Amino acid sequence: MFVLKNAWNGVTRHKACATLLVITAVVVSFGSVVGAAILDANTTATTTAYDKLEPAVNFRADRTAIIARYGGDASKVDWTKYHLSWTQYSDYVQKSGVGLSTAYSAETAKVTAEGIKPTRDGATIALTGFSDATATKNPVNGPFTIVDGKDIAYDENGVGKLLVPKALAEKNHLKVGDTIKLTNPKDAKQTLSMTIAGIYENKEKVNADVTGIDPDNTIYTSAYTSSTLGLVTTGDSSTENDLDVTMVLKSAADYDTFRQGVRKAGLSKYFTISSSTIEDYNAKIAPLKALAGKTRVALVVLDVAGGVVALLLVVVAIRRRMEDIGFLMSIGVTRGRIGWQFSLETMLPILLGWIVGTTAGAFSSAPISNMLAANANATIGGGTIWTMVWTGLAVLLATIIVCEVRAAIAKPQDILASRIQEAR
Repeated sequence: MFVLKNAWNGVTRHKACATLLVITAVVVSFGSVVGAAILDANTTATTTAYDKLEPAVNFRADRTAIIARYGGDASKVDWTKYHLSWTQYSDYVQKSGVGLSTAYSAETAKVTAEGIKPTRDGATIALTGFSDATATKNPVNGPFTIVDGKDIAYDENGVGKLLVPKALAEKNHLKVGDTIKLTNPKDAKQTLSMTIAGIYENKEKVNADVTGIDPDNTIYTSAYTSSTLGLVTTGDSSTENDLDVTMVLKSAADYDTFRQGVRKAGLSKYFTISSSTIEDYNAKIAPLKALAGKTRVALVVLDVAGGVVALLLVVVAIRRRMEDIGFLMSIGVTRGRIGWQFSLETMLPILLGWIVGTTAGAFSSAPISNMLAANANATIGGGTIWTMVWTGLAVLLATIIVCEVRAAIAKPQDILASRIQEAR
């Protein structure tokens, strides 16, 4: 009780030092909690959350490389040689040794649209039929949005319904509810009058030379509608149409194995293997990963600087208390109890600052991380809390050691020198 009372008196008598220790502890603990939360969020994003992804994978012709192969003249390319058939897709998947979770497709074929003019000379109108609504999330030309009207059903109920690109609609003064007549260019008997349910626009600019599908002249519909017109592949080995199959893997861990297996199975180097799922996810967490890299450095600097400042404050505080040490020794207080008293004087403000900083950091980690990196959503978990507890205990232990050692090595001449200096 005597030691605790003296320690508290010492804290109140030396407010400046105590305040600086509180501030240092608040800054270090606050920064440590927020930093640890950011690192935990990054670890979760790049491991647990990533492993839960079911990557959607596509094989698509690398048109830039193919055109370069023909001396830069796209007119010399027979693009049907770079279409894949159902049989080829099946063989590649089987030989890869990786199982699929599911698959969906989109098939594009040329079509004749009565009274409809392409948006530019030399262009042709095409029809893409999607197997289901999921397939519309990953078309060759990228995601799109309905700017007028509404989306269509991609089952039997959607037969005869179309989505027309905005540029084509403006060129031909088409609007939602209009009827257009589509015909299979290879069989004039296969004709169907269809209704425009909506007008769509690609979310990003599309280069038709890269994708092979003209975004301004390609009408979207369901595979059921394409089938009604006879615009689907007639055999498993046919490459007449541009068939784009999206294969969904069971986990992200299968992605690299799948890619390697498909290449070994013979997929040409003129086809890319990509996953929009992984690409989009990596783009989403890129700011968090960059922030985590900076945070690691910042935490090292913060901890080292905080430790140095706290140590200097403790050493300076004890050095200025040499007269107190001499007085306590003169009345019979042991060096151990003196060291313990000074330890308490130091630990009380550090403990207060550590609790305040840790609590504030816990409530602030999410908003601060989101301010520094979009969608970071860094929050503290049990691991972070225990890290702060053990770190705090380590700091307190280090404080005890410094104070006890300083009290133990205090010499009478040091005490005398302190008094002489004060007398001057």
